[in-house]
Amino acid sequence: MWRYLIWAAVLQSLTSGEVHFEQNVEENLLTVVPCVRRLCEKYFKSERAMKGSLAIINIKPDTSLFQLNILKSFNEDPRHEMGVMVKDGRKKHQNASHVTEKAKNYLLMVSDSSELDPPINQLRRLPTWNPLAQVVVLFTSEMTPLIFEIEVRNALQKLFENSVLNSNVMVQRFGTSVLEVWTWFPYENGGCADDIVNIRLIDECEYAEIPVESVEQAENSGFVDPELEYMNGTFANSSFANQNDFSGVDEVTLTPQETVWMFREKHFFADYGPKIPKDYNNCPLKVSTPIWEPFVVGNETSIEKGLEVLMIEAITARMKLTPVYKIIEPERATARITADNITGFYADLIKRRTDVMIGGLYENPISRKLLSSTIPYYQDDLTWCVPTARHAPKWLNVFIIFNIWTWLIAIVIVFFAAGIIYCFNHVEKGYPENYTWMALQSLALSLSVYAHYWPKRFSVRLFLVGYMFYGIHWSAAYHSFLISVLTRPRFETQVATVETAIEQDFRFAGAENTLVFFDRPDSISKHIAAVYQTCPNMDDCLARLHSERTVAVAISRAHSHNSKSIGEAEIFCFARTDNIQTYSVGMMVKKDFHLLPKINDLIRRISESGLLGKWQVESDKIRIDEDLDEGGGGGDGGHGDGQIVLKVEHIEGAFILGAVGLGLATISFIVEVVYFKLKQKYKWDDTTFSNLIC
Repeated sequence: MWRYLIWAAVLQSLTSGEVHFEQNVEENLLTVVPCVRRLCEKYFKSERAMKGSLAIINIKPDTSLFQLNILKSFNEDPRHEMGVMVKDGRKKHQNASHVTEKAKNYLLMVSDSSELDPPINQLRRLPTWNPLAQVVVLFTSEMTPLIFEIEVRNALQKLFENSVLNSNVMVQRFGTSVLEVWTWFPYENGGCADDIVNIRLIDECEYAEIPVESVEQAENSGFVDPELEYMNGTFANSSFANQNDFSGVDEVTLTPQETVWMFREKHFFADYGPKIPKDYNNCPLKVSTPIWEPFVVGNETSIEKGLEVLMIEAITARMKLTPVYKIIEPERATARITADNITGFYADLIKRRTDVMIGGLYENPISRKLLSSTIPYYQDDLTWCVPTARHAPKWLNVFIIFNIWTWLIAIVIVFFAAGIIYCFNHVEKGYPENYTWMALQSLALSLSVYAHYWPKRFSVRLFLVGYMFYGIHWSAAYHSFLISVLTRPRFETQVATVETAIEQDFRFAGAENTLVFFDRPDSISKHIAAVYQTCPNMDDCLARLHSERTVAVAISRAHSHNSKSIGEAEIFCFARTDNIQTYSVGMMVKKDFHLLPKINDLIRRISESGLLGKWQVESDKIRIDEDLDEGGGGGDGGHGDGQIVLKVEHIEGAFILGAVGLGLATISFIVEVVYFKLKQKYKWDDTTFSNLIC
């Protein structure tokens, strides 16, 4: 059924528009049809013999018996290993999105190289486009040796400019029925697939009528197989592509003049191997990258290390390539992503001045249209980073052990107990002391320290025993919590969401190419876009977090944890649930890069082997070591065993409280001296008020 559907499509394509075939077609052109089919069978490969492999044949604008015979020869292949799709460069192709299989083979029939652009442009727009497929260009007009050499080179060059390296050009030798096949080898003689230097004749084929003395002589010469059938005076092999047929002959025709039709072939440069070999002559692999830790670590003049640098080194070592790095300045790396091929971020790849671009990159609509990319190998996200919350004031350390209500209750208990003791003392007529002295005794008992009071009544002693038990528990609780409070850092409330940052009037900053993520109708995105500040250099933008407390920077989470411009302890990045964008990291390569499948295969092996995780751990270790070197051995006060040495700032609250007490005592003393002087001068009598004070 498939066979008849293809043939119907072919006939419809060739007969549309009142196609009229010329009756007088040049016999020389028709005689190369068997050779075209035979050589295409050699070049075209089908990796799935059961299902078939897609071959796209692009016909010329003019209809001819030659094209009909070519298509007929493909359609009548008894094995049907290839599905055939017919295209006409003149017509806009129908929606082919239902065809998911990439084409394995292309046959382009053109008069000369000037007709190649329309079919190539059409094929590139198809979802079946595959630059690694086998491409055969067939010139349908005879050319003189001088002309066809120029045309062959032009055809190969146009295919090369469209990233097609597996290309062959068929041309009929002038004045003969010989079909020649010309090609080039991208890595021949140490070449690096950057220019077409030598074109090579690799095959010749002629389907010619050869006289023989008799059929028996043909059999003895190996020209006729005993299993051939005789039909209408013609010996024909019942299986045109049988792999067990005789060498050089697929069809034998006996004419009254005792001649046979046979293939005569010559093969050249059989030792050149595949067009795309396994190793690549240590050719340069041009890599463009910004400095973007942890993927690429270095400075403005050199590349040192990094996750993706290690990947590039491993890939190039396996493929026998030599990496050549070009550093992209930060201003270009952070600019808005455009299709500009002059100064844009992707300009080097678009103009094919570089092969690969790394630096923690992810796909976007422009890169999908203009570039190709490797398989992803790392997941990163774009998030907001803000300064870490500052340490809370240390002078409050001695007070935050209990909340305000606990402290108020404790203070009330001290003064209330002092009043009770004062009343007991007054009843007993014991110590001639005032209320202030009793308050001091009450405070001493509440702190579980010695107090100078010896009551006589049993009831008073019983009250003091209970009060002392209260003081023991209060003191134990206070001192046990005091150690943890003094040795554990306390921080202010950390800004951890975009909503909180907006409430606290934060400014938002980041790369210009990040603005695209805030082109949304919600209120938060509109607010961010309105106050957004672009940063030409993201490391400088991160460094602002040292001194500016109300700024949030949109940046890669991986880079924020590895940037040398700020310590990891000085930056806080929002949780992954509040990410701006989560994306997969991969390498960008020039469109239809012929080494991309091999690079993808090696990336897959690197990922499966666990090397990526190992390199990531090593990068983190390097960062930690650098931080320790810069910090003088850590933040434990110079003690490598992790002990914390309490400093004045840890207990400055106690000193402040003592200073306040001394200040109040000084003021009280001055007031008492002044009062005493005034009493002596004006001979005041003692009053109840003076007794309470003195």
